[in-house]
Amino acid sequence: MDKILVVDDIEQNVELISRYLINAGYNVITANSGSMAIKKAKMLQPDLIILDIMMPHVSGYDVCKILKSNEDTKYISILVVTALDSKDTKVRAFEVGADDFITKSFDKMTLLSKVKSLLRIKHLSDQLKEQYAELQEKNNIMDYQLKMAKQVQQSLIQEANFSVNDVKFTSRYMPALDVGGDVYDIIKLDEDSVGVFIADVSGHGISAALLTSMVKMLFRNLVSTYPEPNKLLSQMNHEFINVFANKITDVYASAFYAKIDTKKRIIYYSNAGQALPLFVSSCNHTAQELDINGLPIGLMENSSYDLKSTVFEKGDLILFYTDGLCDSLYKDNPEEFIQKLKELLLDYKNQPSEEIIESILNQFYNLDDSSKYETDDVSIIICKI
Repeated sequence: MDKILVVDDIEQNVELISRYLINAGYNVITANSGSMAIKKAKMLQPDLIILDIMMPHVSGYDVCKILKSNEDTKYISILVVTALDSKDTKVRAFEVGADDFITKSFDKMTLLSKVKSLLRIKHLSDQLKEQYAELQEKNNIMDYQLKMAKQVQQSLIQEANFSVNDVKFTSRYMPALDVGGDVYDIIKLDEDSVGVFIADVSGHGISAALLTSMVKMLFRNLVSTYPEPNKLLSQMNHEFINVFANKITDVYASAFYAKIDTKKRIIYYSNAGQALPLFVSSCNHTAQELDINGLPIGLMENSSYDLKSTVFEKGDLILFYTDGLCDSLYKDNPEEFIQKLKELLLDYKNQPSEEIIESILNQFYNLDDSSKYETDDVSIIICKI
């Protein structure tokens, strides 16, 4: 039952309005002064206030102004009642926050019509506030889940800075503001061999975090059993598809895996749709992609993957990266991106790996405040002899 506060310093007016309202099925409370109206409004939280303007000490204008400026009462609808039927009176009433206006003497039907209209607005407002509160609660839960997913994803990626037989491995991970899909792993396979795995899964948000966890787990579980890069990717594809077959569509991961023999200085590699690493030859002063094709993991059952190898010499370097680096500034012109990246690597090939990474980020990932919310993760790995 809707609760209505009737405020008037004249007792007969309070009784008349109260009788109309009670007969119409409303719960009525009363106040005979402005100060009492303010107290009861704050304490009892009525759905509507019918408020007389002309009252001693604290006028209806003052009551309206005070209630509308208070956080606990500002959404209570107020119907102003006065014997002064002038434009200035109405304007002033609306200026202090009144929701509607009625002049004395009014008939029962006019009063009840305005009461019903204001209460309908109040009910709609309450529904909107409830829906907003529910939505806000869901958003808070989603924000918490996204933060947890982001922490999980970032915990999977450990930045590297170590050497094996004078071959140095250095990495940098630049996480997106949203949860992205990058994952990489640099693992010492034996005394001389190091595995470099880099991948980018489909999607963003919680689903991407779950996929990166799965891809990392698959790699770690299979890498010792399948030493050849192409066979490893093939088995990862097989197990990936077994998990999602006939269950979820558009789930896949691009990946590149290189097994680097630091003693013989040979790199064996295979690709599953990932951005091609750049190989910089110090002796020839050239920068070329490690060109090899392959479908992303999860797109087709029984996909086969090629295996290639190349020899590297002292002073050479290999750059592995995810496509977020290109998407930052050169999304529509990948050819220009590759050319500029090659030029930068040739200019900086003799610098320490950390400085090369900083130079790459400064040129290709220097984002302003407006674009940083649209960017993807960026992962960079440098293998330098």
